[in-house]
Amino acid sequence: MEAAAAIYRRLLAADPDSFDAHFELGQILVTQQKLEEARQHLKTAAALKPDDEPAHVRLAQVALMLDDMEGAERSLLDAKRIDPRDASVRYNLGRVYDRLGRSADCLQEYLVFLELSPQDPRANNVRGRVGLLYENTRDLEAAIRIYRELLAADPSRAGARFALAGIYYRRARYDEALPEYEEVLRLDPKNAAAHANIGSIHRINGRIPEAIAQFTQAVELDPADVSSLYFLGSLQFDLGEIDKALLTLKRLTEIDPEHPLAHYAIGKIYAKQGDREAAQREFDLHRRIQAEERRKEKTVTTMENN
Repeated sequence: MEAAAAIYRRLLAADPDSFDAHFELGQILVTQQKLEEARQHLKTAAALKPDDEPAHVRLAQVALMLDDMEGAERSLLDAKRIDPRDASVRYNLGRVYDRLGRSADCLQEYLVFLELSPQDPRANNVRGRVGLLYENTRDLEAAIRIYRELLAADPSRAGARFALAGIYYRRARYDEALPEYEEVLRLDPKNAAAHANIGSIHRINGRIPEAIAQFTQAVELDPADVSSLYFLGSLQFDLGEIDKALLTLKRLTEIDPEHPLAHYAIGKIYAKQGDREAAQREFDLHRRIQAEERRKEKTVTTMENN
């Protein structure tokens, strides 16, 4: 490398406008991690031949290595102008826009990349990212479509399957969500959130023992999951398992002392046990916490309106 670099430096001494010498020396300097010097030679090469796509691509790669997103964008846009059907250029431009937080531009470049090169080894990772971008823009049908496409290509993607199940769940399409969550657990048995959401689906459908089993598993995997603890305690109460329900709900209030529904549920248990004083104490806590939450919400709303 040193010998080759010396040869190209001698060429540049004789001919400072040699595109090949600047380009090749720039590539050698990248290999040697002399990135700023490499960038100068590649920038000169790109200026000498503005329509040479590899020069702009290589310059963009150096900018990425230097964490210069704006510089990388400029060079990639030059490369895109020369060859709009270069899939790698569209992929890297999408990465740059992703880093810059420009979601709409990122989505557009990634979609073109997938159209140009659907079998590319990077395509499935891009599909996962596109699904999330669609979710963020609330285009959920498009997100469902891309997640299905990803899972058809790679059924083992537990994260994509969890995301797809989550969309179904949030849209109350429980019959579609349930098998997806069950497949998530086959791939990732310790996914506490999947157990919790399966528990919620069973609860909604009136399958109480199944719901309790899932919430119990969720809490075992994530002891700080207050939502699962609340539903578990409530269902235990509904089944008449009063002592279990009380232990579960008290465990919840140890984690979150300001959980209003937990205090109300505990108050109901004490009332059922005939302990009116303890029940009233819990109901008073419930009212105080709810009143404080309403006051905070009103304060925030007032500040936003001002």
